[in-house]
Amino acid sequence: MAPRPFVPGLTGAFVVVLLLVAVVAVASWLRVQQLQYDVQALTEEYVQKVDRVHRMRSLVRERMLRASLVISAEDPALQDRYQREFRELAERFLDAREGAELLARTPRDAALLAELRALTATGAPILSELLDIALAGGRNEALAILYADAMPVQEDVLEQMEAILAAFERDNEEAVAAMAQRHEQAQQVMLVATVLTMLMIALMWVRVRRRIWRDHAALHKELEGRQQIEARLRETQAGLEAAVARRTAALQETTERLEEAQRIAGAGYWDWDIRGLRMNWSTHVFDLFGLDPQTDTAGFEAYMRAIHPDDRTRVRRATNEALDHEAYYRVDHRVVRADGGLRHVRVEGEIDRDAQGRAVQVLGMVRDITRDKASEERLWHQAHHDSLTGLPNRSLLQEHIQQALRRAQRAGTGLALVVCDLDGFKPINDRLGHDAGDVMLVTVARRLREGVRESDVVARVGGDEFVLLLENVRDPDAVTGVGLKLIERFEEPVEVNRESVRVGLSMGAVLYPEDGDDVEALLQRADRAMYVAKEEGGSRIVLYRECSGEERRQTDLSLRRRGALGCGLEDPAARD
Repeated sequence: MAPRPFVPGLTGAFVVVLLLVAVVAVASWLRVQQLQYDVQALTEEYVQKVDRVHRMRSLVRERMLRASLVISAEDPALQDRYQREFRELAERFLDAREGAELLARTPRDAALLAELRALTATGAPILSELLDIALAGGRNEALAILYADAMPVQEDVLEQMEAILAAFERDNEEAVAAMAQRHEQAQQVMLVATVLTMLMIALMWVRVRRRIWRDHAALHKELEGRQQIEARLRETQAGLEAAVARRTAALQETTERLEEAQRIAGAGYWDWDIRGLRMNWSTHVFDLFGLDPQTDTAGFEAYMRAIHPDDRTRVRRATNEALDHEAYYRVDHRVVRADGGLRHVRVEGEIDRDAQGRAVQVLGMVRDITRDKASEERLWHQAHHDSLTGLPNRSLLQEHIQQALRRAQRAGTGLALVVCDLDGFKPINDRLGHDAGDVMLVTVARRLREGVRESDVVARVGGDEFVLLLENVRDPDAVTGVGLKLIERFEEPVEVNRESVRVGLSMGAVLYPEDGDDVEALLQRADRAMYVAKEEGGSRIVLYRECSGEERRQTDLSLRRRGALGCGLEDPAARD
């Protein structure tokens, strides 16, 4: 039987299928290219935003540090240099802020950056006023402004920057979600096109099968046509596989860039499936803990092992309390890395709960705050220690005394406060100059520190006035022994400007609880005892003792006959 001519309708369907396959292939390739471009542009823009904000945060902290250095520096040349650095940092901050404002893409971002501009506009006059006062010699007033006004504004600025970072991150997540949605829609379109293609192929196959039963020759032809179609489909499939491979590579590159952005931000992300007992960490979490993601396993116990031993109980308690009651928690702690290094981190998490209120999953972030902690500790040390001698200042001394009184009350022990004032220091300072006076004060601080126990506190509370805090002391003879040893030590001359000079040490001491039970009373009575020591010629230690009336007059007469040092105040050497 002669073969029948090929049905015209089947030929048209075949052409339509080829065109549809070609359209699907080209659309797939174009879509993958567009997705790759969009992901790259989104990642670059997000990294630029994060970089601008981190640069602003670093510049804000550097400006505050330069302002504190202007206040603490005594050399005018250093003050001028720190002031110039402060001005340069301010200009760099403004450039970084303008760059961040240019990258704002949403009204929310613009509003946050406008609020940041308002906060910095509020803080700039305060810092300028603070610098002017410090340069004019008003260090104490400048310090008061620094802690009362400038630093709170700085904290508000830093919190606003955290809000901007969070907004940028939300924008990035929303853009990624939108991109994923567009990609999913495109996949659905391609899937529909593929289904239509397969349906048309199926229709063609039915027609071919019907022709096979009618004519063997037509079957042979149809088989050849089918083989051609299959070959083309294989080519199309190969193209699609290549496009998928390119898209996978692009997504991998995007993931790597996001990981790099996390590394720059010093943050890592984790999620904890409480029911499934599974915890996943991002690569940067492994980096923070000094672990290898190829060999080490993420998990709650691995996390607890990385925490500093002194912080584990506090962190575990905070975590359990949050899982029981909270929707969000935050805790700062130290991490001991596998190489022995120490890091300070901030862990934050949001807790999802089921219908019964039980915690089922925690999504969180780990951020490296080591440099923030170091900056805080440095500023705290500058605020609570004497800049010349490095000893605690008056405010820190009062904290030490309060804590020592609480410990003594709990344990039923005693303590002693000794107020020390230098004899003959002013003539040295006037004759040899302030530099020589500074050398003498540093030497005095060292001798006092060497003359007491390591657990005792030595503080500088005035120009040439020092205070000793001796814990676990109730015996007046012990206090006397410390004072006599220090007086003997101060008989040694000090070499200043190639000249040997000496200063004496007048000391007034009080004992807790015999002479008082609060900080102010103890310091005032020790100070009174010190003045009696100075009035009696200096280079001696006087213990405070209250007396009144006839007993006071008799005590004065008796003590003076024995070489004592004033009414109501006892010379320890004469008590025996």
